[in-house]
Amino acid sequence: MQEDVIEKIILKTVDIPSLPPIAMKVMNLIQDDYASLSVLEETISRDQGFVTRLLRIANSPYYGQDRKIEDIKQALLLIGFETLKSLVVATALRDLHRKFDAFEQRLWEHSLGVALCSSLIAMVTRLAKPDEALVCGLIHDVGKTIINNSMPDVYPKVYEKMYKTGETVRDIENEMFGFDHTVLGALISKKWKLPEKLEMVITYHHTYPFPDYEDAAFADICNIVRVADQICNNIGIGLKNPLDIPIDYVSLDLTEEALVELIGLFKIKFEKQKDTLLS
Repeated sequence: MQEDVIEKIILKTVDIPSLPPIAMKVMNLIQDDYASLSVLEETISRDQGFVTRLLRIANSPYYGQDRKIEDIKQALLLIGFETLKSLVVATALRDLHRKFDAFEQRLWEHSLGVALCSSLIAMVTRLAKPDEALVCGLIHDVGKTIINNSMPDVYPKVYEKMYKTGETVRDIENEMFGFDHTVLGALISKKWKLPEKLEMVITYHHTYPFPDYEDAAFADICNIVRVADQICNNIGIGLKNPLDIPIDYVSLDLTEEALVELIGLFKIKFEKQKDTLLS
């Protein structure tokens, strides 16, 4: 099916929101080599609600700080640009979850789990920067959030069918809507002008091997998020029931022993941080 046809189907079905203006401005500043810390601080400080949520996440164990971060300047000095980028994305994405009922809570929990697991995999394999992997894991399922926002009475039925039949979420989405969350995610990425790395992960986090017509530089990060997603599904993070699916640890050059150790560490970290992150 041609891209423009799919886009028409999506736009008839789904209401694509704008990325919060503050998040867009900050993302642009972070990517600007000439942006100063003071300009960044001033931009973020204009939105007090955003600042409050940002500092709450910055002070969670997720970011491993031993001291309390009390203002944006301190956050910038302590955690740096890269981690700030992940905080901004986390805060912006949290704002997209409108109702935050039990189903939305699970979608958010899954994204947080994949983010933390991706960061751990990046640390162990050294195939990507842990901070970048964190952001990529966090945003990988943004398409699901947007579908659920547009069809809150319909989208949970995708998951109910998955539990009953064992079909994949993507297959059921395609049956029900004519597109899946990765296709929608690619469109969102373009509308929001997200960095190319994020766009690639959102589009290809279920694809292996990575398509040879795309830039191979993004293959490793897409694969990290794909395997992190498999691990979270097996553990049942963000799901009513765990899914018994293969974990493709070999594609990351990990041994089975290394995988077991990584999953054990991930479970401990996520359990410690879950309550703070989900609040």
